[in-house]
Amino acid sequence: MNDNRSEIEQRLGRLGQRLARQPSVVDRVMAEVERAAPVRAPRFNHRRILSMLLKPQSLAVAAAVLAMVVFGFRPWDLGRDPGAAWWLAPPSAWAGQLQTAIKGANQRGYTCDETFINQIAGGVSATSSTTNKLFMAGQRYRRDGYEEGRLRGSQWYVFGADGLTLTSVNYLDKTYSIDHDPKAKRDEVDPLARLESLAGLLEKSGRRLGTAKVDGRDAVEFEISSTAIDAQDDPAVVHVWLDQASKLPLKITHQFATQAGLSRVVGTTLVQDHFDWSPSLPANTCEPEIPPGYAKLEGK
Repeated sequence: MNDNRSEIEQRLGRLGQRLARQPSVVDRVMAEVERAAPVRAPRFNHRRILSMLLKPQSLAVAAAVLAMVVFGFRPWDLGRDPGAAWWLAPPSAWAGQLQTAIKGANQRGYTCDETFINQIAGGVSATSSTTNKLFMAGQRYRRDGYEEGRLRGSQWYVFGADGLTLTSVNYLDKTYSIDHDPKAKRDEVDPLARLESLAGLLEKSGRRLGTAKVDGRDAVEFEISSTAIDAQDDPAVVHVWLDQASKLPLKITHQFATQAGLSRVVGTTLVQDHFDWSPSLPANTCEPEIPPGYAKLEGK
């Protein structure tokens, strides 16, 4: 056993020497040191550590640089939460974190607010007076529409083996309608499924923009370019802010361009925010409910 350990130590020592003498490797290690600055890395002499790699007997240091260069381990992360800086990893790691987080939240459901902001020619923005509240639970979801704070209507979306059934109620004129789409696909319409698709888009063309505060929580902002989005109508850019702790979305914006000349509106942004990933919802929240006396719209 001791002979094997001695041989391993010698091999790791020689490997450390070779790594330290390669300019590209040293540059990568120093780049990691610089990247660590935003997370307040402890002060230590990095170049001295690199020089120590020239000593074959230093098993610990040789193994450390091997881990830094090959596996992404950083010594300044010792003593910190292993997931604390997950956003510094490659895009595939971002996607994995989001997928895992959403799967864990699938049974709890979630709620969020939805607001539209129109970009007017001349650089002016106008927030729509119509807002939505989205409730998601299992294979069903509900969207309440408000006009200047007043509940205007509700829509219930129920997926089944035969497609999607949409029940709409208008509280202002006391009417309702029921529509069925046998060709509807859950992964194209369902809000949670669309959030899950963000993971793949993050991995495909996601770009980390930086950290920010969202609803008082520490978040990381990512951008998904229009080239990754299969938008059949208008090109779109998506920004998503993920909670540093839970990895779940805290805010999402979808920016759509409008064809020039059609109106004074040159772009529209859908903002989804105020996410609650552990809502206390009544069991019947996403069950269609038509108030007594409401008239069914003809042909619906």
